[in-house]
Order: sequence, then structure tokens, then C-alpha cells
Amino acid sequence: MARPSTVDQLPEAVRAEIGRLRQNGRTIDDILAHLRQLDGIAPVSRSALGRHLQGMAKLGERLKRSRQVAEALVKELGDAPESQAARINIELLHTAVLDLFTNAAEGEEGIDAGGTAALNGNPQGVMFLAKSLESLARASKTNVDFLAAAEKRAAEAAKREAVTAVETVARERGITTETLNAIKAGIFGVKA
Repeated sequence: MARPSTVDQLPEAVRAEIGRLRQNGRTIDDILAHLRQLDGIAPVSRSALGRHLQGMAKLGERLKRSRQVAEALVKELGDAPESQAARINIELLHTAVLDLFTNAAEGEEGIDAGGTAALNGNPQGVMFLAKSLESLARASKTNVDFLAAAEKRAAEAAKREAVTAVETVARERGITTETLNAIKAGIFGVKA
């Protein structure tokens, strides 16, 4: 695994300041000048800072893409919040696994240079990837089971409401119990 860059070795507060400065439109040279003014900070080369900022930009793009996928899924899935959350998480994990395979195939060095270790003969990495895929499959099945149970509960509730409504109208109209029972059995499958 590659050793951390000089920027990655900086304290978290300094890295956050770098991100804030970049977000405010500061150039690499502006940020370097700011870092040189701070006491107790190891010198950072322009190229190391450039690589770090490129990595941040790539990460930002991935997060933006993930948000877009999540928003598209929310629009597609409708009003079931529990189902939305589960399906969005499943889709995001699919995206992460796809990115892992794509980056390894292209030989891309991402933010985390060790991120493709699972595909480079690292048994522990392969195990973690396998567990992730197993969790993904389990989550998919759990979500399908949840949706089926929710649909069944909704159908049963709708059926109970409809039977109650038919009974109310039958009483108001003076329909006989025998006719009412025949209607309930024929339409709703409810035996008296």
C-alpha cells in the first residue's frame, strides 16, 4: 500500500482548511502561501497539493453522482420512505462495487490507493468484497420481502374497509343477510 502523501499527513483541521479555501475559489498557489504561514506545518509541495485537490475533486464528482442516483431513485420509487432508503442504499452499494471493478480494470489511482487491493490478490480485500456482495444480496431480498409484506397488509386493510362499506350500504338498502353474504363471498372471498 502506498504511503500517505504529505497532505494526508497534515492534521485534520489543516486539511479541512485546504478544502474550505479551494471551495472558496482559491488557487493552488494561494493555498500553498496560506500553508506556509501556519506554524508547525510540514512543507507541502505544489504537486502533492495538486494531487490532493484532484483527488478531492474526483471524490466530489462521485458524491455528486451518488446524490443524483439517489434523487432519481426517490422520484422513481414513489412515497414509501422505508423502501426508498433500502433501495437507495442497495443502489449506492452497487455503484461502489462497480466503481471498484472499473477503477481496478483501468488501473486508476483513486483517493484511496488501496481501494482496489481487493482485486489485486489481497485475500482480506477479496473477503470484504465478498461480504459486501453477500450483504447486498441479503438487503435486496429483505427489501423484496418487506415490500411484499407491506403490499399484503395494504391489500388486507383495503379488503376489510371494502367489506365494511358493503355491509353498511347493504343495511341502508335493506339487502338480506343471505344476499350480503353472497356478495361478500363472490367479490371479496369472505365467507359468512
